[in-house]
Amino acid sequence: MSSTQRYVVTANNNNNGHNCRRAAAALPTAGGKLACDANEVVENTEEPPSTETCCCLTDTRRKTILGGIATLGIGGSWVASTQLAQATYQPYFHAPYLVVWFCSVWMAATFPLYFASVRTCSRENKPLATTVKECAKVFGEQGLTVRSFFVRAAPFSVLTVAAHYMFVLALSLLPATDVSALYVSNVSFVYLLSWILLREKFASAGIMSVILGISGIVLMSYSDGFGGSSLLGVALGVGASAGHALYKVLFKWLLGEADSGQVALFMTLLGLCTLLFLWPVGLVLYFTGAEIWGLHALPWQYLCATAGFNFAFIQLINFGAAFTFPIFISVGILVAVPVNAAVDAIVHNKTVSAIKVMAIIIFIMASLLLLLPDGWEEQVRKVIPCKKKGPPQEELFTSRSLRRIHSCSPSRASNA
Repeated sequence: MSSTQRYVVTANNNNNGHNCRRAAAALPTAGGKLACDANEVVENTEEPPSTETCCCLTDTRRKTILGGIATLGIGGSWVASTQLAQATYQPYFHAPYLVVWFCSVWMAATFPLYFASVRTCSRENKPLATTVKECAKVFGEQGLTVRSFFVRAAPFSVLTVAAHYMFVLALSLLPATDVSALYVSNVSFVYLLSWILLREKFASAGIMSVILGISGIVLMSYSDGFGGSSLLGVALGVGASAGHALYKVLFKWLLGEADSGQVALFMTLLGLCTLLFLWPVGLVLYFTGAEIWGLHALPWQYLCATAGFNFAFIQLINFGAAFTFPIFISVGILVAVPVNAAVDAIVHNKTVSAIKVMAIIIFIMASLLLLLPDGWEEQVRKVIPCKKKGPPQEELFTSRSLRRIHSCSPSRASNA
């Protein structure tokens, strides 16, 4: 039988006394009914096989595969950029700000790469000016102006450079494992700042995440003693984590939700702002002796590799959620912590103490708590059997009140 269903309608004609057979071939309509005669409607109870489930499974499988690739890419690029940034510290080169400035300048290439990919993959060949005008709406109805550049983009550029500077400077005092573990705690800061600035709803998982994050920071500080350079390194790592969290929350608070093109334009403006206006800071640090470097002895191989992997990490973080589930992005950052520990143990012969392992586990648990979906408490209550219910609260209150009244004598009441 072909895919076209055939319906045979038999109608009795009482006037001429003979049967009339009509055959009609048609596909079922959206309502499942087919009109074959003016006096009779035959309902089709069979429904065509739905392709929605297959398409949904295909889309889910595609996003899952891309999510696995994104997780490996995020974890690998984050480990590589962290280890290479630490490798830049040489006897003749100690310049964390120069490393940060060089890496931040690479962000200027974000929007050109985005525009090239859109022109290549999309059928709509929009001019560059039109694309920039549409993406500039992230700054408001007025678009990109000199005022919006200095008011909206420049402060974020200073904030990101400051947070990244503290991160790279912490690498000179602590192993890469410790610094990356402290960076994971930024999810707790994001929730806390979102609760304060964005008026996010109160969640028990968020409060537990904040408590665990603080506990992990205390354990990390205690592992090497509350003194010396290790405590300063922990403070710098926590400052870097809080700075990145503040950047994320302020972006959503001041600029709102942004699409991929708007984020790409914003990242390019951050890179241009760093290139044009923040280079004097490096010269001040150089001439004051705070940083040691020379043009004849720059570790270009480490600088370029660090900037390249850092650029890949930021692009995967910003645009990975458009192709896969956000949980893979968060897991990618968590994967970097044990991988950094393995690299430190194998390459640098640095072992991780038991207290640091506990701190790392606490940081990961704090991050996983914020990945729980809304209403997870109700789902847990459905799975876990409830205890036997006691008497209703009203009856319990009444019985306790009666016992209290009857047990009190008039003399006690008067003495009270």
